[in-house]
Amino acid sequence: MKIRNAVFGTSRSKTLLKTIFPILAIAAGCSGGTITSGDLERGDDFVAIPRTLSSTVTAQRVVGTNAVPTPGANESFFVAINKKQLGQRYFLSAYMKQAYPGTVGAGAASSLGTLVVTFRVQNGKLFVFDAQDGRASSDTFDPSLVVEAYPVVETYAPFLGLPGNDKYVLFDPAAGLNRFGVLSDAYAQGSQPIHFQVDLSFLQNFRTIADGTTFEQVFSGAVNDTLAGNPQAGGNQYKASGTLGIALRRYTEGAGFQPFDAAQLDQDYFFRNDPLIVKNTGGQSQTAAHWNIKKGMKPIKWLISDQFVAVAAANPKYDIMGAVKAGIENWNSVFGFKALEAVVAKPTDSYADDDNNYLIYDADPTYGYAFANWRVNPNSGEIRGASVYFNAIWLSGAIDEFDPSTTARPTAKPIARPAIKQLTWGDIRPQTLCTLWAQSFRDLSAVEAAPAPGGPAAALTPKQMVENMITHVIVHEVGHTLGLRHNFKGSLYTLPQNSSVMEYIQDADAVAAGRNMPGPYDVDAIKYLYGLATTPPAQSFCTDDSVVTDPYCQTFDRTEDPLIKYWGRSYNILLGRILNGQDTTGLWQYYIDAVYFTGTANFLRAADPTDQARAWIQLDAPLKVGFDNSANETKYPGYSQRVSDFQNYLLKKLYLDDPSTRGQGLDNDPVLAPAMLTTVTTELAGILTNSDKIRGYDLRRTTVDVLKKMQVQRAYETLLSSRATIATARAGMAAGSSDAALTDDLLARIDVATHPYFK
Repeated sequence: MKIRNAVFGTSRSKTLLKTIFPILAIAAGCSGGTITSGDLERGDDFVAIPRTLSSTVTAQRVVGTNAVPTPGANESFFVAINKKQLGQRYFLSAYMKQAYPGTVGAGAASSLGTLVVTFRVQNGKLFVFDAQDGRASSDTFDPSLVVEAYPVVETYAPFLGLPGNDKYVLFDPAAGLNRFGVLSDAYAQGSQPIHFQVDLSFLQNFRTIADGTTFEQVFSGAVNDTLAGNPQAGGNQYKASGTLGIALRRYTEGAGFQPFDAAQLDQDYFFRNDPLIVKNTGGQSQTAAHWNIKKGMKPIKWLISDQFVAVAAANPKYDIMGAVKAGIENWNSVFGFKALEAVVAKPTDSYADDDNNYLIYDADPTYGYAFANWRVNPNSGEIRGASVYFNAIWLSGAIDEFDPSTTARPTAKPIARPAIKQLTWGDIRPQTLCTLWAQSFRDLSAVEAAPAPGGPAAALTPKQMVENMITHVIVHEVGHTLGLRHNFKGSLYTLPQNSSVMEYIQDADAVAAGRNMPGPYDVDAIKYLYGLATTPPAQSFCTDDSVVTDPYCQTFDRTEDPLIKYWGRSYNILLGRILNGQDTTGLWQYYIDAVYFTGTANFLRAADPTDQARAWIQLDAPLKVGFDNSANETKYPGYSQRVSDFQNYLLKKLYLDDPSTRGQGLDNDPVLAPAMLTTVTTELAGILTNSDKIRGYDLRRTTVDVLKKMQVQRAYETLLSSRATIATARAGMAAGSSDAALTDDLLARIDVATHPYFK
């Protein structure tokens, strides 16, 4: 028969397996070259049957891709599946090992997910079925979900001449189709990917492991021509290559593993598995993801990239290897036994292999963050493997920040976050548990205006602080791989205390004593998840979902009272510099706008009247109507004008600006408690009537618009009473003066706002 090449075509399939099965030919027992009779007689689950490519196709593969194949790797074959495995379940996992351009920004170093599948021969085809639990809604409606079908190869002579061939079914994986996609960037998770045409593809680096096989697919392609000009995918300009790691492993559940019922949770302390249908009930079940960790177990091995050895040798002043290992093994203190073990990886180990847990090191500082991901049994929530990405910027940044006396140190490169298109595979895409940006890469990258009391212990040496920073980052990410979500209330304690390493905190706090170990919350949460305690953690908790609604659930805040001691404190220090005219470059205005105004104003939107009042004082006290600014005007000429201008900025930011530009959590206008409404409208009346004679007309016009937008009786009455006061003042103005003209305009604006007032 004519042998087809392994260059894959396009697909309209919407399933993961239509991408995977074209490359299932790399299977247990195959090592390239000519197959021997023993390969089938051994009874392996899968056996690769080599086939020969034409010289033209072979040349296209090498020249037409950016990825160079591993010498000697078997790149063309049929697959023989042992008939005993038909109907048996397998894990099918994918891991994006390489991506070009964009590396990790395009999805490299990320697990793409795991499916449970099974096989059956019917009508001359090998069918692949979704075998995950929780698909049947009732005894009546229990669908067979076909996700792929491949032609059975019945007349391939080299296979038929092998002893034992009758025990296998030979099928053609090259008859399958590829379906990759492109997203505009890593944060476009809610968007549908644009089709990515795979032009060239080959296979390499297959391995036989205890319960199955792993292998890699190298691919190259571009966005489909029909999408030229599409702004999300970049039209036909976007081309990419990459390497996808694939694993096919027998389905098993850990001995003694106990699923954790997520329905019992009143807080989302832990990551949840996708929900499963409970047959005949109309309901669903859902588990919280965790490992099968128990006393007496063999420790879960984590491989530390061997690149860390060279990094440690280049920085002998610090115990880098000790700090890295501590980031993994410090979690053992929670379990009370050695659950995790960190060892240095061999050069031949791959972070993309499904049977490895791997701490990845990236010397390129372009992507200044750390992140974690995992592989989970979709039926039970049992975590089967994990990886953590650690960028060099965490080390160089820590040295720059905490030990600047060090010479010949790596240089931190604070650059703009690159916007890289994200590759997807089938209908799934990279899913990271956390993306923790280094300080120099965060939008809030500058230090606060003045450090809050209780910074890192003075007794710590620069060496200790650098090491603690490394450990803190890794212990945070490994905590995610154990099942913990963020706890953004972990910092609500008197410094330098902290209840959780699962918080995003300032670097100065991260290096303090104790921040390289799981905190009290982490201990209690892990014990509850792993059955070592019967009650959930009692410490304050919130996670990502509450950041936009709860002002106390914020990242990178500090102290037990962040409104006063952190957000408001720094806001007022920077505002003082702006009002004094010291902000000649706009730097302080930027940090107020990007950081401290938002953090303070979030409390004005809180439901608690006390917090509303405290927030308003922080925001408006330096600008308050009636304050005697004469001394400041003398010392800092133009002070009064800057007061008016900044108050105009404040009111627009709270009520009038486009919600998308106001800052995180500020897209809704404040809903003020009765007492606060009286306080704020009284202040607005003073501004509108210019009772202290320093409020500009721009500000006064803004005040009219704010009172109109409030749509409450108190604001309406404020407009009416203020109009009367302004009209009286107008009567005394010189005819034809600019004040008279601008006042007439202001009165007309009030008339429009009040006739009618209520919408």
